[in-house]
Amino acid sequence: MARRAVVEREELFKAANTLVAEGKEVSAMAVLNELGGGSLTTIYKYLAEWEAGRSAKISPAVSEPPEVVKNAFMSTWRVATMEADREVIAAREKADEEVKAAQKQFEGALQAIQRLEADSEADNAQIEELKKRIADLEGALTASSNDKAALKATSEQLQHQVNLQQTELERLHKEIESTRNMHQEEIAQLKAQQLSAQEKSDAAVREAAELKGQVEALKAQNTELVNALSRVSEKRKA
Repeated sequence: MARRAVVEREELFKAANTLVAEGKEVSAMAVLNELGGGSLTTIYKYLAEWEAGRSAKISPAVSEPPEVVKNAFMSTWRVATMEADREVIAAREKADEEVKAAQKQFEGALQAIQRLEADSEADNAQIEELKKRIADLEGALTASSNDKAALKATSEQLQHQVNLQQTELERLHKEIESTRNMHQEEIAQLKAQQLSAQEKSDAAVREAAELKGQVEALKAQNTELVNALSRVSEKRKA
């Protein structure tokens, strides 16, 4: 049931009178249903005023003995009246006790209702706060989901780039390995050529040394021949 914010005094009195006219019992819950909502604390307060006003309007009718029998039964009437007064006093005292007990129970029930309504207000505030926190969490979850989707797309893009780079790296490794093998073959060929050239150089050095020895020998022979010719020439002149 949706709770109404305010219940007016006249409105509650009208609802209580309507229940009386319909022959229904007038209670706090009956008035609450008739009004369609409201605070039980307010309903109990106004309902107590309505009952007090209604009790004041209803006064017991004074029974007046007929004139015919008034003189004849005056003494008997006084005795009956006194007995009735005693019964009325006893009934009033009992009623007062019952009213006091009922009032005490009512006050206790009213305090309990006030505590329940206060707890209900606190619960409603807590519910609203929890609703707000849930809405905030749902918003954060939505934002987190969006961020997660964006991060996933970025991760997939980066993974694609990594795969491309890995493929390119493998190609470069193969190319470097192939180039290294080619260079090793060229180095082996150059070493072979260097060895062959070294051998040829060594042979040429040896040959040059031999030729140098031959030249030195020829020079020595030529010197001897020149000297011999000089001696022969000198002898002829002599």
